[in-house]
Amino acid sequence: MKEYKVYKVDAFTKIPLKGNPAAVVLDYGDLDDKTLLAIAAELNISETAFVKKIGEKFHVRFFTPGAEVPLCGHATIATFHLLKSLGIAKRGYNKMLTKAGELDILVEEKVWMQQLPPKILGELDIEALKSSLNTDKLIGPALVATTGLDVGIVGIPTFRELMELKPKFNELAEYCKESKIVGIHVYTFDSKYDAATRFFAPAVGVPEDPVTGTANAALAGYLKFTNKLVKEEYAFEQGHALNREGVVYVKLKDDEIWVGGDAVCILEGVLRL
Repeated sequence: MKEYKVYKVDAFTKIPLKGNPAAVVLDYGDLDDKTLLAIAAELNISETAFVKKIGEKFHVRFFTPGAEVPLCGHATIATFHLLKSLGIAKRGYNKMLTKAGELDILVEEKVWMQQLPPKILGELDIEALKSSLNTDKLIGPALVATTGLDVGIVGIPTFRELMELKPKFNELAEYCKESKIVGIHVYTFDSKYDAATRFFAPAVGVPEDPVTGTANAALAGYLKFTNKLVKEEYAFEQGHALNREGVVYVKLKDDEIWVGGDAVCILEGVLRL
């Protein structure tokens, strides 16, 4: 029987039981894909990251309870926060090898993950979106933005109206599939940060995500493109509706964009197989 270190880390927060949780398994050795998936299903967290260091690079694989995915933002933040706290990852730039390719991870007080340059891919039907989100309060333009994940973005006037959203999830899932987007990110400037947000992705089995790095990176690109709020550093709050509040930080200068955040390790254990 072999033992593997496993941790639970809440990303995009400094407060235990808030933010977006991920599991991290270190030095998983030669475990096969079937076993990795079984471990992710057993842990039953939205994402489990399996990490091993080869040379100076960190090889990381990401699994939901049902499948392997190429990359996950909040699990990356969680992983490198943990590696930093254990003295395994160095401060400064680290290399992460994933199914999505090789990425730079900047480890400072916060952990930063580079995204693809932001792009606007097109406009959405805002009237149909009002129906799917079950509100007539949306503020346009409703656009598809991406930094690697194609996301629909639209505004709403107040924080209260954002919290009161009750989407028609079946209708919204069809809307997202027809629009060829992962989900809808709704923002309001009625916030103590640059914006407060909620992200709905029922088409990929996630009715609402607690705190979403890639969607908030796309939001920064959207705000710059539309001249609604042009900055080099943004901070977005998310997760209130799920009682999992967290903050995503975005650095955007020219076409270079980084998503960053804090994290906190709340659980440490041993997996015996």
